Amino acid sequence: MKTQRFYIQGMTCTACSTGIERSLKRKNFILDIQVNLLSKSAKVTYDENKVTLDEIFALIAKLGYQANIDDCISQNLSLIEKFDKKFLPRQIKLPLGIIFTLATLYLSMFGMFFPSFVPNIFLDPKINGVLQLFFTLIVMHIGRGFYIRGIGTLVHGSPNMDTLIAIGTSSAFFYSFYLLVKIFMDSPIDGFYFESVCVILTFVLIGKAIENKSKLKATDSIKRLISHTSKSALKIQNNQEICIDIDRIRIGDILKVLPGSHIPTDGIILENEVSVDESMLSGEVFPVLKHSGDEVYSGTINTNKAFLMRTTKSAKNSTLNQIIHLIQNAQESKAPIARIADKVSAIFVPIVILIAILAGIFWWVYQGDFGWGLEIFVGVLVISCPCALGLATPMSIMIGGGRAAYGGIFFKNAKSLENTRKVSTIVFDKTGTLSIGKPLVQEVVIFDTTKTTEEIIELASGVELGSEHPIAKSIILYAKERHIVPKIAKDFDAKAGYGIRANIDGKIIKLGNEENFCLSKPLSALKQDGIVVLVGEEGQKDDKVFGALILKDELKPNTKEYIAVLKEMGIKTILLSGDNLSNVQAAANELQIDEFIAQAKPQDKLEKIKSLKNRHEIVMMVGDGINDAPALALADVSLVMSKGSDVSIHTADIIAFNNDIKSVINAISLSEATIKNIKENLFWAFCYNVIFIPLACGVAYGAGILLNPMIASLAMSLSSLSVVVNAQRLRKFKFKD
Repeated sequence: MKTQRFYIQGMTCTACSTGIERSLKRKNFILDIQVNLLSKSAKVTYDENKVTLDEIFALIAKLGYQANIDDCISQNLSLIEKFDKKFLPRQIKLPLGIIFTLATLYLSMFGMFFPSFVPNIFLDPKINGVLQLFFTLIVMHIGRGFYIRGIGTLVHGSPNMDTLIAIGTSSAFFYSFYLLVKIFMDSPIDGFYFESVCVILTFVLIGKAIENKSKLKATDSIKRLISHTSKSALKIQNNQEICIDIDRIRIGDILKVLPGSHIPTDGIILENEVSVDESMLSGEVFPVLKHSGDEVYSGTINTNKAFLMRTTKSAKNSTLNQIIHLIQNAQESKAPIARIADKVSAIFVPIVILIAILAGIFWWVYQGDFGWGLEIFVGVLVISCPCALGLATPMSIMIGGGRAAYGGIFFKNAKSLENTRKVSTIVFDKTGTLSIGKPLVQEVVIFDTTKTTEEIIELASGVELGSEHPIAKSIILYAKERHIVPKIAKDFDAKAGYGIRANIDGKIIKLGNEENFCLSKPLSALKQDGIVVLVGEEGQKDDKVFGALILKDELKPNTKEYIAVLKEMGIKTILLSGDNLSNVQAAANELQIDEFIAQAKPQDKLEKIKSLKNRHEIVMMVGDGINDAPALALADVSLVMSKGSDVSIHTADIIAFNNDIKSVINAISLSEATIKNIKENLFWAFCYNVIFIPLACGVAYGAGILLNPMIASLAMSLSSLSVVVNAQRLRKFKFKD
């Protein structure tokens, strides 16, 4: 099975995207396909032994759409489209359509109601009819996409909005053409319906133009991130600066970053103290001061002076590229609430066609006037556009997800964006989540008097060189500050929640909590506030403890305030930490957290999540470490700080690049705002159809209310625009400071 992302041109409503999905899912060589209406993208998983991508593209072409690997269709334009592109630029198509529509209205409406404003030559029925036919054909050519796609999807059993437009306007056109033939046969008629064809197509084209502009605006978040990507970098090679393409950057390269330029990929600063604008990652407006040895990320901006860095990732795997893919995946995925619109769209168009036929026949028979019945038929078809339903969810998801990115919050999929609002209990890890995550060594306690403080630090820092844990980094930094050279260690073996061991000079040296050691009696003499890391040697029966390092980790600023806000929102908070009881209890009391569990191992965290879910709680796990990964995976929603381990970042549903607990509040609030916006969109879309379809059928004709096809087309366009405009309100969502 192979998964491929590609782009589809020609989709106009949700019936288009769901029709493509339904049609391809029927094929036994297609495992899954997801089509996104707004981004015009699709992701297909298929058996490459049974079908090629080109054959899949051919199936999509039969439905009336054009699929391409690149978001550009210039290489696959048909002869007509090539002609249009060369001689009829897209920018003047709509104005031309409007001009010829007005010309048709002038000949029809003015000729009928204000004949004194029309030259006599144009009042001749034959000349008037031929000119209207000519102008209408031009407008139909400009809007020919509706016919190509509409008829194609109808033939393949997946009718959509284009089908409704195509059938409605074609019916009016061919009946008008029949009336024109009657005129040339000297038979009297009451008038043509060419103006209805032109006005319907033009209104829909205007609506689509405005709608497409709003759709493009909805992708601002990705455009903003892409604008941060560098095309080249300055590489230091043989003491010379060489400008290379960003794709040629390799891990370990030394790059020079000039002031004011974007950092090309992730890396570590080698020299200089610099100020970096990380707002595109974290949403924080103030630059961050970086020192030698600190990490910098692709897409962030060097604000003051040049510096050297060693790359830790290729440009392809950089943080910026990962974020762009995160947003794309979130925007292309479907939220569970979208299934409502998908299910309705699957049956909507066929039902509307049936209603239009029945209503048209009824009024034809009742009034004895085929033209009257035709107007009813066309009006029902045109007003019953499923576009508003199709746009209701993806527009809100796209804008909501984009707004989240501005605040340094990245949802991996639409499902997590929807479900976050339902959270009733939040389980927090402590180190690196509620605390700063940089515990500092405060004291070295010696148990074995044959060992010196320096020897204990040599052993501890040597073993911790094999770990990426924040505690390990603090111990190594402590040794570095005191100019103590770590012992050379090998055969590292870490046990999450307990500690780490390694071979130094043929001896197994252990670091960690008391449970990581085999002791005949507990170390009751050690009573310390802070994180206690024991240092010792593995024995045949009992392990020997040389001493302990005492570290302390401060809580992040404003954490107490943010926890209080969560409790005001009715959310239960739990602190679940591997730290010792006194530290965890002190933190829980200070933050006024509802419940706490200390010395929790990964399995303990997992069991706690299971217990909460068994009580029907909707659980969010917030963490950052490898030992949090199982709990993150099991929780209903999981949020991880970006400075956490790769495993936890890969597992979580949401990534907070500002590494702040306020991201939890913002994620929940934004989820609530987005789903509220979707429900508003769906409500108005459903109401529109429930109210206007019966009116178009003529149920209020007795009260003098009847929607003719031209008014119906305007109402249809406005219904889609109302959904688009309402979704734009999410741009004003305010984040918690």
